[in-house]
Amino acid sequence: MPESVQIKVYGRCRPLTQDEADKGFKNVVKCSGDKMLIESGGKEHSFSFDGAYSSDAKVKNEQIYKERCEPFLQRAMEGFNVSIIAMGATNAGKTYLMSGTDSDPGIAPCFIRNLYQAIGERSNKEFFISVSYLEVLDERMSDLLNPHVNQMKIRQHPHKGIFIEGLSEIVVHNWEEMSQLYEQGTRVKKLGARDIKANQARAHSVFTITIEQRTRQSSKVGVRSVVCLADLAMGEVVGTSDPHAVAGLQGLMNVLSALGGPKKGSNVPFRDSAITRVLQDSFGGNAVTLMFAVVSPVDKVHKESLTTLQYASYAKSAKNHVKANMDETAEIIADLRDEIAKLRDKIASTSTPSRDDVQKLEDLVQDLQIAKMSTWAEREKLSKKVEEERKVNLANKGILDWVTDNMKKGNRELQEKMLILQKEKDVLTAQYSEKRSNVDGLNEEVQRKIAEYSKYQDSGKLTDSETKKRVTAIHEIKEKLKKESEILKQIKSQLKDVAEKQKEERDEAKSQMSAMKGNTELRQQVEKEERLKVEKENRAMIADEMEKMKTEFETEKSHIQLKLTENKTYSAQEVSHLEVQLAEMKLEKPVTTMKIHLMEQEKERLVKELDDVYQVHKDELEFQRLRHLETFRAYREMFEEQKAALDQRYRQLLEDAIQDAVFLSSRNSELLEENQSLRQQNAEMRDSITKLGGRLPSQTV
Repeated sequence: MPESVQIKVYGRCRPLTQDEADKGFKNVVKCSGDKMLIESGGKEHSFSFDGAYSSDAKVKNEQIYKERCEPFLQRAMEGFNVSIIAMGATNAGKTYLMSGTDSDPGIAPCFIRNLYQAIGERSNKEFFISVSYLEVLDERMSDLLNPHVNQMKIRQHPHKGIFIEGLSEIVVHNWEEMSQLYEQGTRVKKLGARDIKANQARAHSVFTITIEQRTRQSSKVGVRSVVCLADLAMGEVVGTSDPHAVAGLQGLMNVLSALGGPKKGSNVPFRDSAITRVLQDSFGGNAVTLMFAVVSPVDKVHKESLTTLQYASYAKSAKNHVKANMDETAEIIADLRDEIAKLRDKIASTSTPSRDDVQKLEDLVQDLQIAKMSTWAEREKLSKKVEEERKVNLANKGILDWVTDNMKKGNRELQEKMLILQKEKDVLTAQYSEKRSNVDGLNEEVQRKIAEYSKYQDSGKLTDSETKKRVTAIHEIKEKLKKESEILKQIKSQLKDVAEKQKEERDEAKSQMSAMKGNTELRQQVEKEERLKVEKENRAMIADEMEKMKTEFETEKSHIQLKLTENKTYSAQEVSHLEVQLAEMKLEKPVTTMKIHLMEQEKERLVKELDDVYQVHKDELEFQRLRHLETFRAYREMFEEQKAALDQRYRQLLEDAIQDAVFLSSRNSELLEENQSLRQQNAEMRDSITKLGGRLPSQTV
């Protein structure tokens, strides 16, 4: 009978980072026994869980695994489905908890290592283990182990349960292979994101381990368990009205609310989102579930932390109904074949078969195909095919070496940083362009409104109320323009920060490249391309600054025009101040122009100097090559002379050997002839002795 078990929920608050502490952020999350307390909206909210880990306690991931997760590994070895879930908002620390680092491995690496230790202790069992890695972002599913473009669908099979058609499943034989696939899938997740920030805020991921075991040399039915290690995003949807993005986050909240929240007892909307459909067994189904509610202590994100803890408390109230899963693949295949045979006979015996029978036959045949593909031998074959496809797909994305760890660790980490920074820059650039367009549009609208106001003001047709209305409209647009300009300024500051980080990474890359061996011209070309890239970015930055100054000038011009239309005059002191500013700007212009000219000259000088240095270096290398070539030629001539002497000696020895062979052959022929003559004489003597009755010819009768 199914066993009723509650979902175990533990709270985990990460410590403040050094950067957060330096910026003066406050810690608003505390732990008291099994309770987590959070200050939000001027109130303190309390949540009771099965346990809690505060930000003050320096607890390692491995300790959390040992205390909370080890019993769940035992349940998996007994044939029960297991789900270990880290749920939280962006930067809460859920990915760190699940994946960890080299010095502090997370729950997933610890589970993988201990799984194979448990397998090693069961020598009387044989195991078949496979893994898959899924990402769900805005209701779009991605295969992280084999990043193909084929469509994937969530299916439900009467025997296999819920599965994803099109998701790659790879067979593993040891913990090193499984750990490697987990790490590689995580790298694909980092680099495959279309939008880094959106990916952090809205992406869910599920690493699935399927464990099948049976007793060696036994006819007993084996057991099968599915382990889901999930990283679930939690929080409100911000900055998008995409219904898929809303469903991706809201769907999880709706399910938890129906399981143990305000909507408890109502229909659980598992089908409202892809992630809840995939994890249907984890929430109220056939799985032993452990959840970590992971929150940040920072006061700035108290709302997201409060939401996470609230919905985690709903999960704690939910109950799952679990049972051990028997691996009856062989029996299922036999039963399906029997049913298909009976149904075929029934259809064949009637002239007008029932449409329901035909449909049922088609469904049974499809179930049989799925069941046949579930055998260990078939899945092993399919896994090898997937591994080949995987290499091609990773190569097509240009990340094969990086993902499969074929490059040096330093280069791999550097490439990861550069790719992530570039993605962030692309996102910020798109936002900057959008805001720039908005600011330009508002500027044009302000100019148009002011022009209209001036026209009507000059004609004297405006009443006081209309004048007030138009002036108010102009001020509202100006306020909106001011806010948009501030946002634009912030985005520009972020772009500058990213550009600085990119520069630092490039400098690091250059320091690594300085140790590069090989073609000097190639190094020169790489550095030249880097310089041109930096120059291009600097030009774009200057163009942006010029555009900003132009915008500010137009805004100031609008202010002056508005004052004039409102019949406001400048005082003599203001006029004097403006004249001084204008004079200073006129003086600064030729000075700035001269500085730019001098900088261009300095740039040309440095470029020429670099080219000269490269040329001198190239000439020196060419001279060294010539010397090496002369040395090589001398060695080559010496080698040729020694080779000629050896060849001569070899020919002489060969001629002597041939002569000896001819002599020996001739002598051998002579000896053979002598031997033949002696044999003839011997035979004649035997004949004579026989005729004389065994007496020698010299004896007398």
